[in-house]
Amino acid sequence: MSRSEAATSPESGQDEEESFFDRPPPPPPPPPPPPSQQSQQSQLEQHSIGDLAKDDEDNAKVADLLDSTGDRETSEELVRFASQKDDRTTMDGQVRRPRHISRDHYISRKTSWGRARTTMVLPDDGVTLRRDLTGATRISPSTIDRIFDNSNRRQYGMGIVGRFLGRSFRKSVSQKPDVKKQLDDFEDHRPYFTYWITTVQVLILIISLACYGFGPVGMDLSHRSGLVLVTSLSLQQVDYQEPANFWFGPRAADLIHLGAKFAPCMRRDIKILKEIDVWRERERDTACCIRNDDSGCVQSSKADCSNTISTWKKWGPGDSGPGGRISGSVCGLDPKFCDAPASIAPYEWPDDITKWPICRKTNPFNQRFSRNGSQRGNGNFPVGRYKDKMAEHMVCEVIGHPCCIGIHGMCRITTKEYCDFVHGYFHEEASLCSQVECLHDVCGMIPFLHPEWPDQFYRLFTTMFLHAGILHLSITLMVQYFLMRDLEKLTGSLRIALIYFIGALAGNLASAIFVPYRAEVGPAGAHFALLATLIVEVLHCWPMLKHPRRALSKLILVLLGLLVLGILPWVDNYAHLFGFIFGFLAAYALMPFISFGHYDRRRKIWMIWICLILIIVLFTLLLALFYNVPVYECEVCKLFNCIPFTRDFCASQNINFKREEPV
Repeated sequence: MSRSEAATSPESGQDEEESFFDRPPPPPPPPPPPPSQQSQQSQLEQHSIGDLAKDDEDNAKVADLLDSTGDRETSEELVRFASQKDDRTTMDGQVRRPRHISRDHYISRKTSWGRARTTMVLPDDGVTLRRDLTGATRISPSTIDRIFDNSNRRQYGMGIVGRFLGRSFRKSVSQKPDVKKQLDDFEDHRPYFTYWITTVQVLILIISLACYGFGPVGMDLSHRSGLVLVTSLSLQQVDYQEPANFWFGPRAADLIHLGAKFAPCMRRDIKILKEIDVWRERERDTACCIRNDDSGCVQSSKADCSNTISTWKKWGPGDSGPGGRISGSVCGLDPKFCDAPASIAPYEWPDDITKWPICRKTNPFNQRFSRNGSQRGNGNFPVGRYKDKMAEHMVCEVIGHPCCIGIHGMCRITTKEYCDFVHGYFHEEASLCSQVECLHDVCGMIPFLHPEWPDQFYRLFTTMFLHAGILHLSITLMVQYFLMRDLEKLTGSLRIALIYFIGALAGNLASAIFVPYRAEVGPAGAHFALLATLIVEVLHCWPMLKHPRRALSKLILVLLGLLVLGILPWVDNYAHLFGFIFGFLAAYALMPFISFGHYDRRRKIWMIWICLILIIVLFTLLLALFYNVPVYECEVCKLFNCIPFTRDFCASQNINFKREEPV
């Protein structure tokens, strides 16, 4: 048989098949070695870096959507995009492992697009990865709605007053591209200045009431009477009147002491200085009135010293005092018995008791005649005023000392009980009214640089922080919370603060000019400056309003109504009027505006410069009028500030006595 036949025969093929199946199977290949911990960690990091790169690309797309103009469709697109990104489970043909992410701190809404510090736990092998890189965090639809919601935004030309008065816009004007762009460019501000100044005003009133208490409450004069020990060493019926405060707050004198607007504390007042000179001229003719029963002594005029029970010790040409003085004597004061300041050349005390200083230290010679000294005596220095007529005014017990009463600097020699009863300032260290400056006691605060030149000009600023009472503060809180807070959202803290202070300063300065002797407090001028700001806002958006004349008329009616209320006592109409004028100029110069064309913009810019110049010029004129041409008496000016519906409705804020104190 040939070789080809043997190869193709069936017997040979069957033998080969059987031999193939009878052979043992080949050994399996060895399994690959398990990956090390380091290689597994690097592989996971590579996957994480790839995932983060994809997340950064997605975040860039989301940021582009947020930067574009927001509407409802954009919000829905963001939600759809976020859901698609979260549903992705495969990348580059590889299946992602599920990851359990636990956050270890709170994510605020402001940073909701930044990946939080997270810890990834892989459940298969327990490998933990920690990363602080940025990535995508899903934003809920409600959060996105709040981002694009501007319903609480302060709309230019509207505000809380515009909504209350039923103001509306012309859509044909407000929807123009250039106008709409200007409206969209306005920024909202937080009312920090409103909160700050309101808090300060509340705290100051609380401190004022805690220190000085409440004054008499009412609309007319408050009457007070009682039995008081006077210089005659007897109880006398004392009656006096003072204006009541219907705002439920301190007395007028206390408000002046706290820093209220009061012209005599701010400049040299000729009228009050003349009254003080008259009182000093009368005091120059006084002498020590000594009781014959040795019960005491008091400085008085000859007419007020009883010849029956007292002796009026007056020095004269025949009975001169130390050094030949004829002015005096003074109870408890003598240059002969004073060591500090001593009356020695060239600093001798003048022969005029109204120019004598306060004695800070008496010499020991005075103790020889003291009632409290030794009752024995030694022959050389006998006890009692009857032994030495030259020193009897130094030995007697001084009953009365200077007391500053009222708000006009009036001084009276009286007892401490009387001074406390009339809410005066008692000066036990002094012997004469000429030795005290009652205006210092009335004004308080920082002492004058020169005793006879009041210089507390800063009262124009401090007045706006004070209030006449609880009701007064309540009105301020309502105006500032609803009106000024709304305006500050539009203008910003700096602009509204400048408008507020300019209106308050100008209003207080005008009030000090026309009603100088009334203590006025409160930010009345500043509040009318806010009202002027509302009017300026209407003028700025005049073409945009549907009924601009109606809107302006309503604000003017409110202005007139508030001026009518200004005729009440303790309400300053001059501060209202001038605060409105300066507030209008300041608001026109500082308030943001909308221009309706190139010409309108140029016109408003010119008006800004004109208003700034007018503010400077008018304020300078008011200052010149206040210092150089002061107004002391103006009955017509008083009528604009307060109309006397009753006899005591617009009474003076000073203390008024029904009768003089007997001596």
